[in-house]
Amino acid sequence: MTMHKILLADDERMVRLSLRTMIERDSAGFTVVGEAHDGEQALELASELKPDLLITDIRMPGLDGLELIRSLSDGGASTEVIVVSGFGDFEYAQSALRYGVADYLLKPIDPDYLMSALRKMGSRIERKSGNSTSKQWMWTWKLDAERMAKWVWQLDDHEIRVELERLRSLLLTSDGPASAQLHEKLAYYAVVLNGELEQMARGSAALPAIEMPASPRGNAVLFAVLFEAFIASITGVIDHIRNSRNWWSYNRMLKNVSAYIEENYMKSELTVKEVAAHFEISSNYFGILFKREAGMSLNQYVTRLRIEKAMEYLKNPTVKVYEAGERVGFEDYAYFSKMFKKYTGVSPSEYRKYDYAASIRVDADMY
Repeated sequence: MTMHKILLADDERMVRLSLRTMIERDSAGFTVVGEAHDGEQALELASELKPDLLITDIRMPGLDGLELIRSLSDGGASTEVIVVSGFGDFEYAQSALRYGVADYLLKPIDPDYLMSALRKMGSRIERKSGNSTSKQWMWTWKLDAERMAKWVWQLDDHEIRVELERLRSLLLTSDGPASAQLHEKLAYYAVVLNGELEQMARGSAALPAIEMPASPRGNAVLFAVLFEAFIASITGVIDHIRNSRNWWSYNRMLKNVSAYIEENYMKSELTVKEVAAHFEISSNYFGILFKREAGMSLNQYVTRLRIEKAMEYLKNPTVKVYEAGERVGFEDYAYFSKMFKKYTGVSPSEYRKYDYAASIRVDADMY
C-alpha cells in the first residue's frame, strides 16, 4: 500500500508531537516524513521531501503559514495543505482558502476531526495521482466503511451525513468507465460495512443487510439513482437500530446512565464523550437525549451529584474540607469551593462550620 507523506510545520514542539502521535497511531495510509519549526524550514523540507500533505500552523515566526502556502502555490507545488490555527486566528486562516487549502483544524486539535480530514485528503491525493484506478483503493475504502459502521452503530447523524455527501460527490464526478469502477467500490464498501455492523450487533437482534443493487449500464444519472437506493438501505438500518434501542422509553436510558455515573462520579475525567462511548452512541446525540430525559445537561447532572456526595463527606469531621472535594472528583479546591457555593449558596467551610445540613439541598435550578 502506498503511504502518503505528511510534513508538519508548527513553532510549538508539543503541537508537532501531538499531531505526529495521532497520525502514527490512528491514520493508516499516512506517515510523517518531516517536521519544521517555522515556515522557512518547512519550505526547504517541502522542496526536499515532496510531501503529499502539509499540515501547517497559520502563525509562525519568520515566514508564517500563509506566506508558506503562497510560496508553495507560486512554485507550482502539488502538495495538499491543511491549516492549523487558534480560535483567534480563524478569520486569518480563512484567507488561506484562496490558495487551495483543503481544510483547517482549530487548536486544541480534535483527534476525530483530524482523522476525518485525513480520510478526505487520502481520497483527494489518490484521485489526483491516479492511484484510485488500481486495487490500492481497497485499503482506503475499507477504512472508510469501518468508520461508517461505527457512526451508524452510534447513530452519529452528523458524521453519517458528511460521509454520504463525500461518497455522493465522488459519484457526481464520475462517468463512463469511472462509473463502473465506482460501483465496484461501493459494492465493496457495502460488504465491509455489513461485516462490521454484524460484529457490532453480536448479542443483539440481527440487523437488516445494507444492499447494493445490481450495476446498471449507463451514465452517472443512473448511478445517482443507484446511490439513492444505497442511502435508503443505510437509512433503513439506522432506523432499525434506533427503534430497537428502548433506552429512551420509560426513562430506561436515564436509569442506566444514572447507575453508571453513580459508580464513576468520583473520576475527574468523567465527560459526556466518555459516558456516550460507554453506551455506544455519539456524544452529540447522547447529550441531546440525556437533557431531554433528565431536564439538565449531563455535566450539570454530574456536578449536582458530586456536590450532594461532598455534603455527605463534610458531615464527617474526620474528612478534611479539601478531601471532600477530591473524593467526589474535584481535583482543584478553588473550583470545588466555587461550584459548591454556586449550587448551595454557601462555601464548603461555611457548610461544615454552621449547621446548614438540615436546611440546604442542592437545587436543580441553581445553575
